[in-house]
Amino acid sequence: MRLRTSTFSVCSLFLVAAALGLALSLLPQTATAQDAAPKVEVPDTADAVLQVNGMACSACAQRMKRVLEEVEGVDRATVLLEKQNVVLTLSDQQTPSEQILREAVTSAGYEFRTAVFAKGQKSKGTGE
Repeated sequence: MRLRTSTFSVCSLFLVAAALGLALSLLPQTATAQDAAPKVEVPDTADAVLQVNGMACSACAQRMKRVLEEVEGVDRATVLLEKQNVVLTLSDQQTPSEQILREAVTSAGYEFRTAVFAKGQKSKGTGE
């Protein structure tokens, strides 16, 4: 009798797992974070836009502004908190590489998504 009960339990668990797998496979596929990222355009008054995840409040925005303005070649950083973007005005003498900007963002504890440079501006030393 005991063997029969344990066999029934194993079969029941298998059927539940199979049903759950089928139900999950029928759900619509969600886009990945990379696919869901909105297209970023650099405003005419700026040189680059960074997409940064993890900024949730004005203190986060102030920290990101301060960190990026300490990077050599960044004249001004403007954080658009609701869009999770940072608009940069860069120095004419030196343009920071995407890698340097990435390191600054991640060292501040935020997730660097991408950098889009204005036409005519080139991201130096990114290897991309």
